Amino acid sequence: MEYKITTKSVLHQLGISKSYSGYDYILYAFDLIEQDENVLTGITKILYIEIAREFHTSHICVERNIRKVIEVIWKNQKPNHALLLKIFGSNFLESKPSNKEFLELLYAYIKSHNLFEKILHKDNFICPISKDVCIAYTKIVEKLIDF
Repeated sequence: MEYKITTKSVLHQLGISKSYSGYDYILYAFDLIEQDENVLTGITKILYIEIAREFHTSHICVERNIRKVIEVIWKNQKPNHALLLKIFGSNFLESKPSNKEFLELLYAYIKSHNLFEKILHKDNFICPISKDVCIAYTKIVEKLIDF
């Protein structure tokens, strides 16, 4: 997934860690959306079912766990107010978005703000002296990707 580092970073900033099942479901959803953005038109009939198949669970569990992530973010929105406003706009500060709205808006934000990953791409950092990819930088990038 092209936006994996950015997605993980944004979820972390919003207070969502890997301990939430919805975290992995959102990452995989973005993989599917990146392949075909039309999966968002059939969120319950396509997206949830594909995620459920990948994680060996039910589409109901997928929907519930993504909804739980949204609830957690909105319960703890004070420290994340500025970021929520950037991602979701003022329309959703009073009431949380639906799962579909959440995925659409978060994906759009991440897609347009993936500069962090572009900067960290290991092929972009060439040592000016040796003209090779910097080994130390490559190791840092690999650790960040595994974050």
